[in-house]
Amino acid sequence: MRDISHLPKKVKFIMELQFPIINKIYPRDVFSGGRIGYPKEDIFKWLLVKKVTNWDYRSLSEISGISYQTLNRRNRQFQQRNIYRKFFQYLVNQAVRKGLIDGEKTAIDSSFVKTYSNKEESGSLGYNGYKKSYGFKLHALIDVKTKFPIALVVTDGLMHDSKLAIPLMKRGGHYLKKNGYILADKAYDDTDIIAWIIKRFNSKAGIPMKKKSRLAKGKKSRYGNLLNWRLKAVGRTFKKSIYKLRTEIERFFSSIKRRFHLGQELTRGIEAFTRNLYLSLISYCLNKLYLVGARSF
Repeated sequence: MRDISHLPKKVKFIMELQFPIINKIYPRDVFSGGRIGYPKEDIFKWLLVKKVTNWDYRSLSEISGISYQTLNRRNRQFQQRNIYRKFFQYLVNQAVRKGLIDGEKTAIDSSFVKTYSNKEESGSLGYNGYKKSYGFKLHALIDVKTKFPIALVVTDGLMHDSKLAIPLMKRGGHYLKKNGYILADKAYDDTDIIAWIIKRFNSKAGIPMKKKSRLAKGKKSRYGNLLNWRLKAVGRTFKKSIYKLRTEIERFFSSIKRRFHLGQELTRGIEAFTRNLYLSLISYCLNKLYLVGARSF
């Protein structure tokens, strides 16, 4: 491995961290002879370096001294054994202990990422006419105060946002406070979602109404008659000071795409996209935890 003193700060930041948890969630197999491989913690660290720099495997191999075949193979193994998912969940728990997640105000949304080939790939399902491309979707639930992610789901590019709202809240429900606010855009204007937020969390939904609901069809006024409007308004907040916080999830998506290069990888298919997503997300979370003093995980 070459001297890293001349490398960018974002590389030094990763190299400063320690990851003993990796050996706990992915213990070494029983030795059966042959050459002992590179420590999993070291390879995990270099894969994070690849993500924050967007280097290719050959450039990373030259810097790290680890063959690109080994790096690529271990990257696939980390996903197949759910190491990335488990480590992300570990970081969420660490964020709760550090006060980066309080769950009082949260937001839900999705972000579309085009396929590398701009054609249909494994898991992309079909052409998204609205986005005018093939792609995948990342659905996320975050704490709007710190923009720290709480839960996520990866789907094909055609999945409607509203179908993932309740599954996301179920995954992250342990971290959400009662009597809080759950924010989303008009795509989530669904009576089942509002009712679930009220029943499960006794919280307010910061979800604006669509101009014309099914209840208001055929009505001349913007929201139908007053009775229908009142029925839909139950369980919602209309405070602008609360709803404007929803835009924090847009900043979260922008950060993992611009700073941590999600969607810029030269890979194909939903499995590769999921690997790339977790590496971007983990790098993002580590940066947040680093700023509050965390160095070992």
